[in-house]
Amino acid sequence: MWIERTVTEKVLQAAESRPVVMVTGARQTGKSSLLKKIFPKSQYVTFDHLRQVEAAKESPQQFLQQFKGQTILDEIQYVPELFRELKIQVDSNRETYGKWILTGSQRFELMQQVSESLAGRISVINLETLSTLELRNSKVEHSDNGLWYGGYPELWSNPKLDPADFFENYIRTYIERDLKQLIEVKRLNDFRRFVKIIASRVGQLLNYRSIAKDVGISDVTVKNWLHALEMGGLIYLLPPFFTNIGKRLIKAAKLYFSDHGLACYLLGISDAETWHNHTHRGNLWENFVLLELIKNNYLVPGRELFFYRDQNGVEIDFLIEQGEKITLLEAKSGEAIDKRKLNFNKVAPLLKKNYRVDCVVAHTPIDHNIVQLKNYKSFNPLKVNFKP
Repeated sequence: MWIERTVTEKVLQAAESRPVVMVTGARQTGKSSLLKKIFPKSQYVTFDHLRQVEAAKESPQQFLQQFKGQTILDEIQYVPELFRELKIQVDSNRETYGKWILTGSQRFELMQQVSESLAGRISVINLETLSTLELRNSKVEHSDNGLWYGGYPELWSNPKLDPADFFENYIRTYIERDLKQLIEVKRLNDFRRFVKIIASRVGQLLNYRSIAKDVGISDVTVKNWLHALEMGGLIYLLPPFFTNIGKRLIKAAKLYFSDHGLACYLLGISDAETWHNHTHRGNLWENFVLLELIKNNYLVPGRELFFYRDQNGVEIDFLIEQGEKITLLEAKSGEAIDKRKLNFNKVAPLLKKNYRVDCVVAHTPIDHNIVQLKNYKSFNPLKVNFKP
């Protein structure tokens, strides 16, 4: 079963205006499948195969010159030697758009290499796991199960696949293949415990020392492992919003998983009852809402997307900055909203001096529409997409 991806049009447009297009994202988000689907006549090469890696490293120029038409180079992070030669190839014919289509699973490391070699020649697009919008558009049954199922395409396209087996193999593969290339993990049990502990900290302020104490490792190791997970596209570190609003603000980032299904698996959640009764339901809902904002609106944490929290504990889950407009968004896991727990009236006046401010609550009503209330809008991201 093929589920249409909303990013398809963005990739096609990039291929018509840039010599190189790179699709990044964590493993199993569907990068290769998407590109094969929308570029069916392209030649496909994967660097998961050692033979291709050796050939590309031995002679980058000769390797690339064998491809005359549009070519997909999959998992290019294994051969960074190709970036310099790609620049040479592109500069020899800048008007040939979309010839080189790249994928990579190490988002941040790749961005650094790309900025050095292919600046101005490439369009970089991140592919997340499936959103509930994509599941609804494809009329997938029981799309609400994405709350604990997550969005890895294979889980939805193959109904016979056991989610527990999928996630267990996913974690094992990530440790054995990708993580070893980024950092040295001497004790795999420590790393597994670390991943489960940070899953229980979803939506919370990062405290390196506390995590280190619970796992039994050093603060430095925690920072290195978090960086590796972030670089591999498995977590997001959401920074706080800073502006001159006369308040002392918290400086620590908040942690989220890039797929809420993986976070749920690590917390032992596998069905609706467990999700609704879980201690961390509120934090997991917050994680889910964040991902829907990122997936459907192409928001980038740290560029347009932040959180707000001052030293008095006044917090807004998400703050979206778009030019002269700011959207304050609270994520509440229940159907009813306790207005006493909303902080819009404490934060919005501080921002209205410089911005137009919109206030929104993401919760779980039965409505299939965005509802305008007196002081804020409300919507259910399981039922409708919200565009800030």
